[in-house]
Amino acid sequence: MRVLYITGSCLKRNTSANMSHNAYIKGLIDNNISVDVISAEDGWGDLDSKLPFFDQANYYTYPSVSLKNRIKKKVKERLTIRSESNSGLAETAEKDSGSENTDSRLYHLLKSIYNLLQSDDELYPLESFWLKKAKKFSSSKSYDLLISNSSPSASHQLANILITQGKITCNKWIQIWEDPWYLDLYKNKSEIVKQEEYRLLKAADEIYYVSPLTMEYQRQLFPVCANKMRFVPLPFLNYSSSFDNKINAKNRCSKLTFGYFGDYYSKTRNLVPFYNALVSSNYKGMIIGDSDLNLESTNEVSVSPRITLDILQKKQEETDVLVHLSNLNGGQIPGKIYHYSATKKPILFILDGTNEEIEQLRNYFGRFNRYLFCKNDEDSILKTMQLIEEGNNSWNAVMDFSPKIVVRNILNNS
Repeated sequence: MRVLYITGSCLKRNTSANMSHNAYIKGLIDNNISVDVISAEDGWGDLDSKLPFFDQANYYTYPSVSLKNRIKKKVKERLTIRSESNSGLAETAEKDSGSENTDSRLYHLLKSIYNLLQSDDELYPLESFWLKKAKKFSSSKSYDLLISNSSPSASHQLANILITQGKITCNKWIQIWEDPWYLDLYKNKSEIVKQEEYRLLKAADEIYYVSPLTMEYQRQLFPVCANKMRFVPLPFLNYSSSFDNKINAKNRCSKLTFGYFGDYYSKTRNLVPFYNALVSSNYKGMIIGDSDLNLESTNEVSVSPRITLDILQKKQEETDVLVHLSNLNGGQIPGKIYHYSATKKPILFILDGTNEEIEQLRNYFGRFNRYLFCKNDEDSILKTMQLIEEGNNSWNAVMDFSPKIVVRNILNNS
């Protein structure tokens, strides 16, 4: 069987989405599938050497960051510096009018340059350059299956272009949406986005979502495509055999360490109850991820921004209990829970969202007897922390989320 896998992401960047993208590729390889991969060769942010590159796959990468975008990024950085500088100077009485006028003229010049460099592509402003380059791909191979995986949504647009322009032939096109587009918690809703999403969904043969809640919401939003929509869990990426197999032996004489690893912007997740519970408890903790909150470290609780996978691996190995926090609403499931499920560590599963969403999350994940659930309030979290300390359970990886089984289920349904 021959599969073409498309994602508009740079697979060497450390993001939760890229961990899953790579896991899908591994799952195809583990099922003895011949795999060609189209992806981006660059992107914003540092590359991470811990993310895998599979010799069994054929990679076709295309640039995604144009010179125009690089200049735009530099201008934006200067604008930010200039704005902060002016704010500080405005508070001092020593700033002279000549300097103020010069700063003002320079700021407005930079602002004009930035606006001039804005993309005129309303739908794919960040991926338009990649689409322009990647649509040159063509192959004489006949693919049994085409899988396009977002984010970004441009992955599906490229697949559509390659099919309609006759650059490739395939028997079936599957779209995997790790996040919806119009209903994405992280993006502003736009009618033009909704119409483009609908156009892409109609073109697919099968559509997969990685949350049963998201699938139901999408069926309601796009009823014409509802019969093509399926649910599939994210495959975990086992990037460290020691993280998979090693459990820190619980020393009754030492404090348990709880670890939350992931972003926690207040618009999407409420980490404050867990932080308060951790600070008020006798436990140690690590909170690592980007946020708009300014949580402070204490003697027992360390708070820091996002780190690379190699450092993250060490931090997770030092952790006794992994912490998963549900989103506030919308049904999207943070991908970390699937990757945590590859370990043999206890997992504190903090439920949040509407009552219906909480019930569905508990029903789905509860069937695996793998997680310790609690509500997202300080008392419930503290009580569950104590239950974990007092318990003596052993935990195993959820093999239903392994790359081989996840991909095999997709192939069996196709």
